[in-house]
Amino acid sequence: MDEAKRLRLLEEFRNQLVNFLDELIDQFPMESDFVLIRMFIKDQVPVTDILGRFIRDLLPLQEIVAKRNQQFFLENTILYTGGNIKTDKVDHFKKLWQSDTLEDCDRKVIWDWMDLFMRIAGSYHTNFGQIAGWERNNEKIIF
Repeated sequence: MDEAKRLRLLEEFRNQLVNFLDELIDQFPMESDFVLIRMFIKDQVPVTDILGRFIRDLLPLQEIVAKRNQQFFLENTILYTGGNIKTDKVDHFKKLWQSDTLEDCDRKVIWDWMDLFMRIAGSYHTNFGQIAGWERNNEKIIF
């Protein structure tokens, strides 16, 4: 296996996730949670944990993302859980997705980001498999 390629994919995933959060912070300057999440992802959590969870929990949903099924954001708590995020915060992020604050062009940009994360995660998974400690149990997720 090509260790340099593996490390590049890990770095690209983290960098792009931080860039995505930067965009969200610009879009929603009053949402301080995005700043905290950005700091947490950039400096606190090992990128292998972030990508491992993404591959295990979200990569199986790539078809839902490709179809732009908004249930991905509305019914899927995987995006919002795993840390110390309270239920009211989960509901808040879902309401943000449904709000008039986000225009259709904003939603398209977010979908494009999800496509990018799916491509990076898919490339990692194809080349290197699942990340140790983040193995999937082959359950199919249906909305």
